[in-house]
Amino acid sequence: MSSSVSETAVGRPAAAPADVFAGSRPNRLEHPGDVMGFVADTQERGDRCTLVVVTGTVGGAVRAPGAMMAVSEHGATAGYVSNGCVDADIVFQARQAMAAGRPRRIRYGRGSPFFDVRLPCGGAIDLLLVPDPTAQVVRNASTALADRRSIGLRLSSDGGMRLLDGSGTETGWRDDAFTARYEPKLRLRIAGGGPEILALTKLAVAAGLETVVQSPDSGTLWEAAEYGAGTVVRLTTPNAVPKASDDAGTAVVLMFHDHDWETPLLEAALAGTAFYVGALGSRRTQTLRRQALADRGVPPDRVDRVRGPIGLIPSMRDASMLAVSALAEVVAAFHARPGA
Repeated sequence: MSSSVSETAVGRPAAAPADVFAGSRPNRLEHPGDVMGFVADTQERGDRCTLVVVTGTVGGAVRAPGAMMAVSEHGATAGYVSNGCVDADIVFQARQAMAAGRPRRIRYGRGSPFFDVRLPCGGAIDLLLVPDPTAQVVRNASTALADRRSIGLRLSSDGGMRLLDGSGTETGWRDDAFTARYEPKLRLRIAGGGPEILALTKLAVAAGLETVVQSPDSGTLWEAAEYGAGTVVRLTTPNAVPKASDDAGTAVVLMFHDHDWETPLLEAALAGTAFYVGALGSRRTQTLRRQALADRGVPPDRVDRVRGPIGLIPSMRDASMLAVSALAEVVAAFHARPGA
C-alpha cells in the first residue's frame, strides 16, 4: 500500500449465534451477497441451513424473482421475501425441508394451498427452498460478489446448484431449473470531512451499502468507522491522492469545504467507470470546479459527468437532509444504469 494512504478495513459482523431461534429479531440483510455469506458462515460452523429463493411473483409482490432468504437449523435468518406477512411461516417451512432433506416449491397468496397465510397485496409469490445448498458453490458465490464480480446461479428443482457466468444469465425458469443473475451491491465512496460526510456515511451503512470513506481528518475517519463504514482511508496531501479503484457499481461523492482536494480526486474518479460522480457546493462552485478540471486537461465529456450541486432536492443546508437528498440521487442513478 502506498505510504500516502492509511486504510482500515472493518470486518463483517459475526454471524448470529447458534442459540438464536425463530421469533428472535430477524436479520434483514437483503443483498444476495450478504445472504450467501450468512449461508457460508453457517455451514462452516457445522450448522445446517436452507436457502429460499423467490422464483416468481403475481401482482404487487415485495421482492423480485431472484430475491433470497436463508434460515439456519436454529431459526436464525438473513434476508427476506415479504414485508413479514409470510416470513415467519417460511422459517417453519425451511426447517421442515431440512428435516425431510428434500427441496420444495411453495406458493403463498393467490392460488396457494396455505389458506391461512395471506398476502395483503392480493398477489402471489413462488419460492424454491433448498436445504443444505452445495457449500462450495455458496462460498464461491459469496466470494465473487464480495470481490465485486457479477454471478449467475442455477438452482434445480432437485436441489442441484451451479455457479454461472453472470454476464450471460437471465432470471427465470428454464426447463426444470431456475436461474438468476446477481450483481455486487452498490458501493459508495465518500471523500471529505465534516458533518455532511458523517450523515451520509450513517445513512449509507443503514441502507446496507458497501461504504468507503476518505478524509484528511482522523476524527472523521474514526467516527465513520464507528458508524460501520467498511473501509476508511486517510488522505495526506492533494498531490498524493490514492489510486481510484471504482467500478461500474460505484458512486463517488465529494463533500469538501476545502476545495483544494476536489480537483485531483475528481480527475482520478472521472478516469474510471463509476456510474455517479458528484460534489458538494453551489452552482457557482460547480462552474469553478468544471473550469479547474478543464484547466488540468480533463476532456469535456468527462467534465460533464460531474454532478453538482448534488441531491434530488436543491439547496439543502442541513447535513442529515442533504445526506437523504444525495443518497436518493445516487440510488436513482444506480437503477437508471444501462442494463440495470
